[in-house]
Amino acid sequence: MEILLIILVTYGISNIIVYGSIFEKLRDYAMAFSPNFFGKLLTCMMCTPFWVGFFLTLGSFISGYDQFSPFYNVGLDNVYLCLFLDACLLSGTTFIIHTLQEYFEV
Repeated sequence: MEILLIILVTYGISNIIVYGSIFEKLRDYAMAFSPNFFGKLLTCMMCTPFWVGFFLTLGSFISGYDQFSPFYNVGLDNVYLCLFLDACLLSGTTFIIHTLQEYFEV
């Protein structure tokens, strides 16, 4: 159940960062400051969820709630590897949800 929760939380946060009007000024500034790095990072629905997932997992480890990490739950005890793999998993699943949403909107 935790894996579904972290996937949906990552999708929600990433969707707000990439498309939400609340972050529009930040995205515009990032595009003006560094369009090839920060600009793409804040407008890409594959890049943003990676870092959102990374920091969600990092925050869960720091707070002591390590059950939020899908790979830690299956027995992987290397925290650094869990951070990377969780971020990859969340980026991929978020991108799948985003792609399905775009497909059904057309």
